[in-house]
This record gives sequence, C-alpha cells and structure tokens, in this order.
Amino acid sequence: MVVLSLVFITACAQGSGDAFITYEGKSSNWKGQLQLSRDDSSMNGTYSFRLLNGEITEVENFTLNINEGGTILNEEKILLDRSIETSIQCSGCMTFNEDTIIPVVIRWNGKTETFNLKAP
Repeated sequence: MVVLSLVFITACAQGSGDAFITYEGKSSNWKGQLQLSRDDSSMNGTYSFRLLNGEITEVENFTLNINEGGTILNEEKILLDRSIETSIQCSGCMTFNEDTIIPVVIRWNGKTETFNLKAP
C-alpha cells in the first residue's frame, strides 16, 4: 500500500473563529474533495482524490496540479488501493471562502482531465 502525502507548510495556526468548508468536484474518471478549516488569515485542510473506475488498480505518469500550481504531485507509478491525499496548511495567507473555485488538472496514463472543486 502506498499513501501519498505532500505537505505545503508555511506555518500552522487555528483561531477561535474557524469555518469548515467542503469543496467537491469530479471529471469523467476522478472525484476530488477538499475538507478545509479556515479563518481570516490561515487555513488547514486535506485534498482527497479517487479514481472512479474500480477496475484500474495502478496509474503511471501521474501528475496532480491543484489551484494552478499551488500544489503539485508527480509520481511515476501509484497504486490505487486508497485515496490520494495531499495536505494544505498556511498562516498569514489569503484563505479560500465559500465562493472559491479551485481548478484541478490530473494527468494519468496518457490522459488529461480537468475539473473544479466548489463548495456545494
């Protein structure tokens, strides 16, 4: 089993005025989600991505590009026995809100798929 985790950390801080937001989206073959805790100047969350086709157990030449390069994950080969997860944390940064649209580009097995994560 392989768990992929990429952490982009500037600093971590949570205030008492935290808001919790879930963003979701999908393409033909992928489903993505971000569960985020944020206040006016910090955020902390986890992106999760899962291939919708349960018959595919391995992906080659995988690239995940979130928010136009804000988070990038590159792997030659990954096993799909669980979600692909990436964390996001920052303090003193501009945070996402309920209207934020987060673009996602996934390249895998010679294919490219794009979709947006949005709060429902």
